[in-house]
Amino acid sequence: MTASLTQARILVVDDFQGMRTILRDIVRAMGVTRVDTAANGKEALQMLRGSRYDVVICDFNLGPGLNGQQVLDEARLHDYIGVSTIWVMVTAEKTAEMVMGAAEVKPDEYLLKPINQSILEGRLERLIVKKQALRGIEEAIKAKDYTLAIQRCDQLLNADAAKPQEILRIKSDLQLKVGDYDGAKGLFESILAARSVPWARTGLGKVYFHKGNYEMARNTFQQVLDENRMFIEASDWLAKTCDAMGERVRAQQVLLEAVKLSPNSASRQKVLGETAHKNGDLGVAQAAFEKTIKISEFSSNKNPGAYVALAKVLSDNDAPDEALKVLSRTKGVFKDSTDVAIQAAAVESAVYRKTGQHDLSDAAMAQAEQLLASQPGKLSQDAALEVAQAMFALGRKDKAFGLMRDLVKNHHEDLQLSNRVEALFEQAQMGAEGRSLIAESREEVIRINNQGVLLAKQGDFAEGARLLRTALQNLPGSEVVMMNLCGLLIGQMRAQGKSDALMGEVMELLERVRELNPMNEKYRQYMNALHPPGGRGGS
Repeated sequence: MTASLTQARILVVDDFQGMRTILRDIVRAMGVTRVDTAANGKEALQMLRGSRYDVVICDFNLGPGLNGQQVLDEARLHDYIGVSTIWVMVTAEKTAEMVMGAAEVKPDEYLLKPINQSILEGRLERLIVKKQALRGIEEAIKAKDYTLAIQRCDQLLNADAAKPQEILRIKSDLQLKVGDYDGAKGLFESILAARSVPWARTGLGKVYFHKGNYEMARNTFQQVLDENRMFIEASDWLAKTCDAMGERVRAQQVLLEAVKLSPNSASRQKVLGETAHKNGDLGVAQAAFEKTIKISEFSSNKNPGAYVALAKVLSDNDAPDEALKVLSRTKGVFKDSTDVAIQAAAVESAVYRKTGQHDLSDAAMAQAEQLLASQPGKLSQDAALEVAQAMFALGRKDKAFGLMRDLVKNHHEDLQLSNRVEALFEQAQMGAEGRSLIAESREEVIRINNQGVLLAKQGDFAEGARLLRTALQNLPGSEVVMMNLCGLLIGQMRAQGKSDALMGEVMELLERVRELNPMNEKYRQYMNALHPPGGRGGS
């Protein structure tokens, strides 16, 4: 028995009291004194949110509510666990659907009942030392200091000639996250030079995708599936690549094959629904969105887009009453979200318009616009697009143009959004006007930003700041304008001395950016510039 294991804090999750007791007693017999238990997924997430555990032993089937796959998904999503936590998935079942579902979330171990002390202790002792070595990486990731996290990966790799796969995988994920595609490509190619590893080849495909080389990406993902059709992540990326290439029928087929193997991924079912809807395959779209909603029923990560999309599919399939029922349900499920209420009202307006109930259509749109006015700069992309689509249907072209113009300006670097906006204009049979609006909106923001930056370089901080502050008043959701203003103000303080007023303004801007996009690359750079971290040594 290793000292690390006896000192570990362990959470046991099982819906049967008898099994919880058996697993708890097994763990205690291993010399572990800090053992907690949870009876269901909701309780497990509450405990994970409040405490840090070294090991989680979780049954796959947890009765009504979340299953073990969903608990692990949510724990990672909300950063309740990190790369140093050992997650052991336990089950008595051997069905292909369950095995694939468990494998997809990549637990550290997967054990079939019955479990004895010898089996569990052997697995945990093998993992605990390796996992605890990742603590330094985990701390850097939680602090969103990805550069430091990569450095700590390298330190561990340099100290271990075997170059363990898990550290390489963490490092490559971080490289992709920060946009170091060349570095990631070199890492993946070095691994593949030794042998064909599915996750490394899939990672190489991601590099090709992000660099816009879709043909190479498609061929790479297909190679992964030819070698190992059970590596479902490659299917998701192959479908995404086919969609980007305009091969939506092929994308739908890839997703259909993937959900046959592993049907319980809400995100995959939602993408299948969206793809099938674009292809006019309303039956497949409806089934996929209904499955998405069912899978996520007990999840805190429900996606309102699936509900709204299901209503649109039902409306397109000449079932307006069913569509309105779904929208009513949507408002109830997401009753605390103004953004969702706006989307639901916009789609409701379109449904009523299609059935000739113009008064009800106008009333729903009036509600959407009233809610819209209460959300300046806070509207999601999905909500803005839904409202614009409804406005086009009502003949309110000018309002739709204004809404899309502001949306593109606020996110002028988001090419995926620009593609969605362009598709919306194409659907409204105004493709040329849409492309012109996108180009003009992006150029205007770029021009203002460049002017502000140039003024700062020339030492005219006051005029540069005035220009960017005015731009921000008009574009309250623009991360780029906020970060450029931050950079200008930091430069001004370096040149002219620290100012409490300017420091307060910078910190407020950084907080706004963090709320909009915690992954903003410049956020950490500017935070470090204002508050340099302490020792940045080893783990």
